[in-house]
Amino acid sequence: MTLPGNPDALAERAATYVTSASRIDRAAADLRALAYTSTATSLDAIREKSARVAGDLDEAHGRYAGTANALVEYAAALRSAHTKADQADAAESTAQGHADRADTQVGALQRYVRNLEDAAAPVGTIEEAERRLRDAGAASRRYESAVSTAQQDHEAARRDMEAAAQRAISLINGAIEATNESWLDHVGNFFEDVGSFLADLGAWVVEFLQNLWDELQRLVATVLAVLGTVLILVLVYALLSMIPVVGPLIAALVVGILAGFLLGSVLSDVLKPTPKVDRYTRTDSEEDLYRGQPSSLATALKDAGYVDSLGHIYTYGPDGKVTGDNADESVISVTKVVDADGIVRWRVALPSTQEWLSRFNGDQGATNDLDSNLALMLTPSLRSQYERAVLEAMQQAGVGADDPVMLVGFSQGGIVAGHMAAYNSDYNWDAVVVAGAPIDSMPIPPSTTVVSVQHEWDPVPRLDTVISVGQDGYAVHGSNWTTISAPSPLAAEGVGGIHHAAAYNSTLQNRIGQVPASTRDELDAYFIGDDNAYGYSQSYYSWQER
Repeated sequence: MTLPGNPDALAERAATYVTSASRIDRAAADLRALAYTSTATSLDAIREKSARVAGDLDEAHGRYAGTANALVEYAAALRSAHTKADQADAAESTAQGHADRADTQVGALQRYVRNLEDAAAPVGTIEEAERRLRDAGAASRRYESAVSTAQQDHEAARRDMEAAAQRAISLINGAIEATNESWLDHVGNFFEDVGSFLADLGAWVVEFLQNLWDELQRLVATVLAVLGTVLILVLVYALLSMIPVVGPLIAALVVGILAGFLLGSVLSDVLKPTPKVDRYTRTDSEEDLYRGQPSSLATALKDAGYVDSLGHIYTYGPDGKVTGDNADESVISVTKVVDADGIVRWRVALPSTQEWLSRFNGDQGATNDLDSNLALMLTPSLRSQYERAVLEAMQQAGVGADDPVMLVGFSQGGIVAGHMAAYNSDYNWDAVVVAGAPIDSMPIPPSTTVVSVQHEWDPVPRLDTVISVGQDGYAVHGSNWTTISAPSPLAAEGVGGIHHAAAYNSTLQNRIGQVPASTRDELDAYFIGDDNAYGYSQSYYSWQER
């Protein structure tokens, strides 16, 4: 998709500015000649006026000439950027065609190998087929890499175009400011400076009040969560103490151990420093699991399921089956989507809980564990390692404070997404798309569009105690919030099939019609399948518990 702008039309317009600047220069020279060659007293007034006008024309010439030169330079840079972008688009189209054919060949060879194995074909025949399948897979990855390289080249051309535009603006501003020296201009500059100071002061006050409000919300939410936990512990004590074989003493001991476990888990997470965040390079096997970019809101949860599979270390038995799974790192994806108007949007996919027994067998490395879960739900006023690391990754990715951001997450990833949108104002949280996450009572502002998918009989979304006080068992939200409630397509498998990332991805696709059309149109802009999108780049970031 070609870059915006018309280099030829811009070059033609720049040429007219050059001509105008030349004419102004000649007019100033003529007026100056009239002023200094006329000696008659009767021409004194004309001579004086001519000199002043000549000076004014000098200033106009400086502005026109500076603008003209800036536009000429920008037109050349724009033409070069268009050429690079068109070449990159052609390369991408060619590579994508090869990649599609390679994917088709991989699928055919996979079926061929399975048929040979089912027919008990000779070992040599099967090995030859498997070799061809590996070669086809390698070719497919090379073509996909070529597609990605071409897209990066297109993005680089767009950055060149933006840099040239900024240089042109700087040159034009310089030309104008260089001739902006009148008394009124100085007065205007003074008031502009005063206005800028007042604007900065106002921005600081707004930011201060926003931060104060965020912290108050965190504090209130923490107090409510702690009170709710205390009530639950009191209830547990009361129930246990009524059992004859347990009694009050043993009940108090059990409740004390439970309270100590909760406190230790929370403190273990929130008191640790922010993890060191780095770019993450996927392994070949992880790349093989990748199923491409989500094309629209309907497939948004595909990213959330994929990041769950990253950052693991597996051990295998003699039979080749997985015998151990170590959640070594937390990995998120950050996707930058640019539309044809140059607007940049970001999509951040957050992983779910990958470690449940850190209190018993030691932390494996990933911060998306049970400790982080408890910290997020019980102490919103204290930022978890998970949240702090996500913010650091976004900063490294280049997300601007005002850039619109969509957070996507399943289970704990959804909790983090809702938590950040509710209690953090560092970024412009434009949308939150979650599945199987208890976020209904989080004070997410109306400016954030929320799509929450919840399976019937999934216990995790019901961990939010306020969820039962609304209509039909759900909290009441404004027009910015859509809750999709449906049976899981894997409900027959029990809780594991109900609280399942792939099942939630399927539910969102099948029930996308429940999201208002205006919301779908707005949020589809975050995906490469949108008609107005012309480029994207995806990066992965990881960290380990410190």
